[in-house]
Amino acid sequence: MDQNYQSLHCHTTTSDGNLNHLEVLNTANRHGLSVITFTDHDALPNKETVNLLKNNKEHPTKWVMGIELSSGLPLEIGGGSFSGLHIVGLFVDPTDQKLQEHCRKAQEARVARMEQMVANLRGLGFKISANDCLKASGGEAVGRPHIVTALKDKEENLVIIEQLRQKMQQAAEKDPAIEVTYESMMQQGEHQYPYQLFLTNNSFIPNVYVNYQYWVDLDKSVELIRNAGGLAVIAHYSTAKSKIPTAMLTRLLEQNRLDGAEVVFGLHAYDTEQEKDTEKDRQLCRDLCQKYNKITSGGVDIHTKEDFVDFVAADWYAKETIGMAERIIDQTGVNTKWSSLN
Repeated sequence: MDQNYQSLHCHTTTSDGNLNHLEVLNTANRHGLSVITFTDHDALPNKETVNLLKNNKEHPTKWVMGIELSSGLPLEIGGGSFSGLHIVGLFVDPTDQKLQEHCRKAQEARVARMEQMVANLRGLGFKISANDCLKASGGEAVGRPHIVTALKDKEENLVIIEQLRQKMQQAAEKDPAIEVTYESMMQQGEHQYPYQLFLTNNSFIPNVYVNYQYWVDLDKSVELIRNAGGLAVIAHYSTAKSKIPTAMLTRLLEQNRLDGAEVVFGLHAYDTEQEKDTEKDRQLCRDLCQKYNKITSGGVDIHTKEDFVDFVAADWYAKETIGMAERIIDQTGVNTKWSSLN
């Protein structure tokens, strides 16, 4: 298999992925991916993992060290927390002390946030504890996917989720706005039920989701990445556009406050009602990056083995990633020390 597809957005067990770093590389190689970037949520690999990667520079699938920061908004629009704004760093130094300290604070805040959401879920009758979620995370960065895993581990919780789905279905029959969200949830499948029902900031059941407890504004997020030798790109713009409209994204790129944008994202929105909007958002990012000579990145937001399968099956989508990392290096001259592309 020699497809040479790339995914510059990938998660491991260091955050909310199901595979460790070496498993990701081996799985990527089996599916013909030539380059992977590790972009865990507000988390960097430990020393043992860094050494493991250094010892695997000859692996057939090349790797790039990265990160995905949960960023606050730009200061001119408040600088506050918003769960949809993520900034991916490419080619970052995992030993950078300021970035490490930021990650330490973020991980402590993630635990506190999880504990609040667990308390809210228990108020709905769910059987779940903070220890259940920490166990699901493997002791690494804890996030909503780990809460969902802990919930689904108990049969009585599945009953409550189904009851809430039925309640949303009934509400959708009377409210067109709820109907749109409900239909989208049903199209995406059961794995999306907990998020749309109660684990997003605009979910059907309010007052369960808790926003980030620690963040820095967008420019400081970018500064952290750049000071660690990396390039900062806005991730999956579709999730950020409600707070970062076209004019703001244009300004951020024009003023060099971002190094680029992901243009390959949103694979699982295709064949749903979100397909047209996702394609429009991807084209906007392409056009703006071309206009302001910014880098283009992306791939598939890998968390599981199944994500690799879906990615390579969508060849019309995956083809856009061929040569992506090499183009970024040629365009920027970024230091490739923290990758095996050197």
